[in-house]
Amino acid sequence: MELNFFHVIGKIFVFLLVMTAQNNINAKGQKVILDSDLGSDIDDAFALALLLSSPEFEILGITLGHGQTKERAKLACRFLYETKMDHIPVGVGRKTTSIVDNPTFNEPTPSQFSWAKNFSKIKPIKTPAAIFIANQLRLHPKQIILITTGPVSNIAEVLQKDPEALTLAKEIYSMLGSFYKGYDNKPTPSIEWNVQADIPSAVSLINSLLPITYAGLDITASLKLKKEEREVLWEVNSPLTNALFSLYQLWGKETPILYDVVPIGMVLWPELFVTQPAQVHVTNEGFTVIKENQSSNIKVGITINKKEFLRRVIERLSNY
Repeated sequence: MELNFFHVIGKIFVFLLVMTAQNNINAKGQKVILDSDLGSDIDDAFALALLLSSPEFEILGITLGHGQTKERAKLACRFLYETKMDHIPVGVGRKTTSIVDNPTFNEPTPSQFSWAKNFSKIKPIKTPAAIFIANQLRLHPKQIILITTGPVSNIAEVLQKDPEALTLAKEIYSMLGSFYKGYDNKPTPSIEWNVQADIPSAVSLINSLLPITYAGLDITASLKLKKEEREVLWEVNSPLTNALFSLYQLWGKETPILYDVVPIGMVLWPELFVTQPAQVHVTNEGFTVIKENQSSNIKVGITINKKEFLRRVIERLSNY
């Protein structure tokens, strides 16, 4: 009788250990990787801030692409250090020209780089960004949501070196393209920056037939962060909002448009968006053209509940 009692107690103990371990796994949240061109516009910093502020995510890594990738990575390292999130790996993509194969464009060195110029307390990992992404996807098949908020040179490199790896992503969300509307809410599509900056890579990604959800200008270009909304954030005076404020000042403009925050919001709050299936073609000039009445496994964002989205973003960043 005594033996049976201890046998039962032992089983209960093992069960509780298993449940505790499972709860700890679940508590880590949805695995994500962010591929960004942090440092050019200010919306990249807001996107990173929202990611860090969201307990729903387990952030496996931040990878940096486009242009001076080492400087972008150093910027990410300092941001993570200041917000006490420096356990997150930072991967450096290959350096590219100002715009790949596009001599008509010349981008000056982003002023935000100066914020991390002499920072050396933590450093990026040695594994290149594309290899890091592929390795993580293979290590966690169908568990990772990959989010891209810049030109997609790193993703194109994954497609080139290990095309099967991207099929192992759970989902891919990308701030890329202009489908039915353009900049300034114009009724005609524009050549969107992340496409224009590296047209061959955008063509490679869109032609890959991967199941991607695109947050284009249709749902991102009208998300202006007004003065009163910015003041709410700056008054918080947290490590996160202070880092954002420092980069905002260096950015040197007045009103941010939160393009790159949107794909992260689509993962967090899908109920705020309407998407529709589409087939997309990229022209030589960089237009992302919808092919009507043709089936596809991609989705494009069509509408956004802008007021509620901005309210949630400000609340989330304020409560970090």
